[in-house]
Amino acid sequence: SQPRAEGSAVDPANHLLWRMNPRRLDIEAYRDCLLQASGLLDTTMSGPSDDLERDSSTRRTVYGRIRRGRPASLLQLYDFPSPKMHSPKRETTTSPLQQLFIMNSSFIQEQAKSLVESVESELTRDDLELTAASREQALIQLMYRRVLGRGPSSTESRLAEQFLQAATAEEFAQALFATNEMIFWP
Repeated sequence: SQPRAEGSAVDPANHLLWRMNPRRLDIEAYRDCLLQASGLLDTTMSGPSDDLERDSSTRRTVYGRIRRGRPASLLQLYDFPSPKMHSPKRETTTSPLQQLFIMNSSFIQEQAKSLVESVESELTRDDLELTAASREQALIQLMYRRVLGRGPSSTESRLAEQFLQAATAEEFAQALFATNEMIFWP
C-alpha cells in the first residue's frame, strides 16, 4: 500500500503495521505475469512438465521441469532454492544481474514483442479510425492496462509519448516489464 502522510508522521518505521511493506514477486509469479501480459500464458492444468530454459515455453512456471543437478538459470538468478535440499524459506536478494536479465533476455524481448503484436491486433480488430497520435495514446493505454492493470497517469502518458519518439513499442513494453510496479507488489 502507499504511504500516507498521517501514517508516516505517527509510525515512520511501520512498526504498527499500518501499511503493507512492498515485496518482490518470486520468479514463478513474475514469469507468469509476463506471459499473461503478452497473451501467451498456457493455463492448461496438469500434464507433463515443460523445459523453462526454452524461450518458447509458455506454460505456467509451476509446471516447469526442475533438474536437481542444474535448475534453470532464470530460476537461479531470482533466488530459487536448491532442489537438492529442503528449503522452508526462500532468501530474497536483489542484484544488477536481475535487471540486466530483464534488459537483455531473449525471453523478455519475445514477451515484449508478443505484447505489442497483441495490443496492435486489438487496435486493428476494433476498426477504430485513429490518427497516429491517438493510436499511440491508445497503444500506451492498452499496454499499461495489460502490464500494470491500470491506465497511465497524465505524466506517465506524456513520458511514454516522449519515450516512443526515440524507441520502439517493444522497448517500451520491456521498460514496463522492468518497472518496480511490475516486479514488486504492495
